[in-house]
Amino acid sequence: MKIPVVIDTNVLLVADGRSDFSRGCAARCGKRLHQIQVEQTVVLDRGHEILTEYGQKVPHTKQPGLGYQFWKWLINTKAGDDHCAWVGLTPDAKKGYLEFPDHDGLKNFDPSDRKFVAAAAAHPGKPEIVQAGDSRWWGWKDSLAACGVSLSFPCETELKKKWEEKIGRHV
Repeated sequence: MKIPVVIDTNVLLVADGRSDFSRGCAARCGKRLHQIQVEQTVVLDRGHEILTEYGQKVPHTKQPGLGYQFWKWLINTKAGDDHCAWVGLTPDAKKGYLEFPDHDGLKNFDPSDRKFVAAAAAHPGKPEIVQAGDSRWWGWKDSLAACGVSLSFPCETELKKKWEEKIGRHV
């Protein structure tokens, strides 16, 4: 059985070279996406919020990048249980989703990213979330871990540096 994983949209964007992260980081994201295709199962929500966001944010260009290719692969294989696992998310006016954990350290968590955390929390395998381009997640990692949500950072050094720069400026 393949290990489940949740993938934040920015992993696809960084893999496409659509960020201010290094080429090395883009390569690590592309390698991670390939590894997921071969070895893991992508956790998606039954309401297609995650898949829709991928499609809206990944550029559809004449020369598609690795992030676009990964999204296209998901579209073409989503019915296959070997590649995707589907979870239900319950909308909630207060938290965004009932599945989103209650924790004081997550009160200011980005509402648009709550679907990824909720999907990880809803899946019985408690999959890690792969996160690449949003340094705010570095600041939330301990609170998420306290709730049983683990993170993987293909570009950990760069992400941590960006987080520290933001903290230094009190952003």
